[in-house]
Amino acid sequence: MDPLALTAEALREPWRLWTGHLVHFGWEHALANTLALAVPAILVRRQDRGRFLLATLVIAPLLSLALLPGLGDAQYRGASGLACALWAWVGLRLAMRRESVAPGLLMLGGLALKLSLESALGVCFLADHPSWQTLPPAHAWGALLGLCLTVPGFPVQRPDAARRI
Repeated sequence: MDPLALTAEALREPWRLWTGHLVHFGWEHALANTLALAVPAILVRRQDRGRFLLATLVIAPLLSLALLPGLGDAQYRGASGLACALWAWVGLRLAMRRESVAPGLLMLGGLALKLSLESALGVCFLADHPSWQTLPPAHAWGALLGLCLTVPGFPVQRPDAARRI
């Protein structure tokens, strides 16, 4: 087993809570996750980039902790759950802004469609490959965490900034 992958050892080796999202089952898996992470990273508003980085650092270990009980003797490698969390986080933040409602709703709608298909079919949708193991619950947990961590961001706009517009 990879010493950086997320396993039950994460409770004794806490760095795995972050590094499990960095290791992958190969270059194709890493590329798929990089592309999925690129969308929210590109679409995040300039004012939210610091919060985006903070959200990424906070979501990673929380997602790992949520996945631990279901892992058993298996391992989790990859950033697809983190990508789903950031799609939800950025999508909701964009949807709450008058000038970016459409892209936000498209992100949230695409994520909802992906999660619905995975739930209905019981398999990973969009990025399934025979050389890596998929974990659809990581996507659902990630989306839930992304949405939950966006809520404390209300209001998105400071009241004094709203008056200047």
